[in-house]
Amino acid sequence: MIPFSKRRESFVRGHSMTIEAPITKVINIINAAQENSPLTVAQALDKVLEILQTSELYSPFQHQEIRTDDDPMATDFVEGLMFHNVKRRNSGHDLHKDSQKGTHHSHGHQHIPSSPACSLSQIDEPIMNILNLDSSWDFDIIALESLTNKRPLVHLGLKLFARFGASEFLNVNETCLVNWLQMIESNYHAQNNYHNSTHAADVMHATAYFLDRDRSKEIFDQQDQVASLIAAAVHDVDHPARTNAFLINEKHKLAILYNDQAVLENHHASMCFRLTHEDQSVDIFKNLSTEDYKAVRQSIIDQVLATDMKQHFEHLSKFTTSVTKHLQKLEGDNTDGEPHELDMTATMADLCLHENKVLIKRMMIKCADVSNPLRPLSLCKEWAYRIAEEYCQQTDEEKSRGLPVVMAQFDRKTLNIPKCQLAFINLFITSMFDAWDVYCHIPELMKHLQLNYNYWKAQEELKDKEKVPVQGVDNS
Repeated sequence: MIPFSKRRESFVRGHSMTIEAPITKVINIINAAQENSPLTVAQALDKVLEILQTSELYSPFQHQEIRTDDDPMATDFVEGLMFHNVKRRNSGHDLHKDSQKGTHHSHGHQHIPSSPACSLSQIDEPIMNILNLDSSWDFDIIALESLTNKRPLVHLGLKLFARFGASEFLNVNETCLVNWLQMIESNYHAQNNYHNSTHAADVMHATAYFLDRDRSKEIFDQQDQVASLIAAAVHDVDHPARTNAFLINEKHKLAILYNDQAVLENHHASMCFRLTHEDQSVDIFKNLSTEDYKAVRQSIIDQVLATDMKQHFEHLSKFTTSVTKHLQKLEGDNTDGEPHELDMTATMADLCLHENKVLIKRMMIKCADVSNPLRPLSLCKEWAYRIAEEYCQQTDEEKSRGLPVVMAQFDRKTLNIPKCQLAFINLFITSMFDAWDVYCHIPELMKHLQLNYNYWKAQEELKDKEKVPVQGVDNS
């Protein structure tokens, strides 16, 4: 009989050999390669090892100073959107004392509103005329907002759920879907300039548009489609019109609850399920099997968390590496311009793998969430003014309370909307949608992006030349 101590030693040694992280294997291979390498190669590999041993492999700003063509405003934009611990100037007040007050936004939630439920057959004709254009990228969500008295989500959501067969997949009737949509919409804050139910409906529309592209229809099943539509509908529910950095700086209860990590995104995902399960009349998940519910829940949470801009470059890098580059290689390997059938079949099988579908769904909701610069110009401008006003309100509050100013470029006295839009497009939009275009081919959107960019560029040049104020934001 083998002594216990030796059995234990053998067990530990055996398992320590099998439990080895991939990054450890990579580092060991590089270390081994260095032993017989020329000095210059060994030094280069030292730099590789230094980079690999960081926890932020996908962040382009981890190993270098944030420099965006020496544009201070663009640098501020990156820091404000991506980093939550940026130290900013304050107005000299007692920050700790002021931060205990909390924002004026409450996080209590609303139950089903008392207004009667509607069905598609009961929707007024003028509203239905707009909803029937739901498959068009030029869909006018602002017109729908006006006609529905700021209740676009329940109307468009019901139309999109019907289009993708959500009732059949979830095994609930239309009344349950309407109740759920009304409940979710009532927990968006209509007074928010940007992060309201109109934005949620807009993101839901963009998601549906992307789901309807040929490649998406080949890759995603109905579970993927329904989960993605739900994620879009709830991705900003109960948004306080303030950024994660603001909540962290003021020590808000949500920042404390979620340890400063994806504060709002965690809150939105949590609110979705908490509200849904509180009442059987709104519980759209109640008839799903345990297996389907777990899969749908995981997909919704994963997509909502993907909207955290702090992780933008990580999601984009993974999508580019695992999806875009394979598709580009497939097209590049065929000189006749058409991928061979066997190659395309193999590529599609690879894209249908669970891990790749997760990456695609993350990129889909990210693109839908920030698709304003690719909408027709009138809509692009409207959304630009709305987000600028909301950010200016945050700056107003930060200055009045002595909190750090997260995005100094959104100050009413110095605001330059064209420059902000150009910076956002250059830093985040162009590279992401170039990659997304390779995946699902969206020439109409890319054309809008170029036209809108040209418009903002012309406005910026005009502003520099004539020093005229840009309309759209209250400068009082």
